[in-house]
Amino acid sequence: MPSPSLSQRLLRKSQLKKYLEELGMLTGRVIQSDELSSLEQTAAVRMSLQKIAVNSVVACEIGFSDRKSERFKKFLQSLKNANSSAIYIWTPRTYDCGVLLVPSLESIKFDFDFTINDEGIIAFTTMDLNDSLLIEMFQTSLGAQFLRIETQGVNWARTMY
Repeated sequence: MPSPSLSQRLLRKSQLKKYLEELGMLTGRVIQSDELSSLEQTAAVRMSLQKIAVNSVVACEIGFSDRKSERFKKFLQSLKNANSSAIYIWTPRTYDCGVLLVPSLESIKFDFDFTINDEGIIAFTTMDLNDSLLIEMFQTSLGAQFLRIETQGVNWARTMY
């Protein structure tokens, strides 16, 4: 793959600080830029993801505060038990800054703030590219905060919340 253009490098530089903060909130530790994959590697993983056949998607909505509940913790444990592969973390800034790979779903801190990113979206994909978890944050007109959770893949689509 060709090396990043000047505009890609400038965009990465402008987004990197905020992105590292996002990743820090999701992992509970300081993330250094050298832990991120290159933009070329990120693009290659993204291309591989697009080639995977879309399996059934299971979706549900829960209150934002429910992500701290025992039920949600059991749901995450069920996902990990179904596929314990390392996890890629995706946010809208990933494409400009590089993807982060963490050892497992247990490496993710789901007590993040509702405003973790402006887009309100985070995705997790197993390193074996078999399963994914998409989380979208949204707010009703009355101010109630919710999460839309989608699981997909060979193993995770069968895991119900």
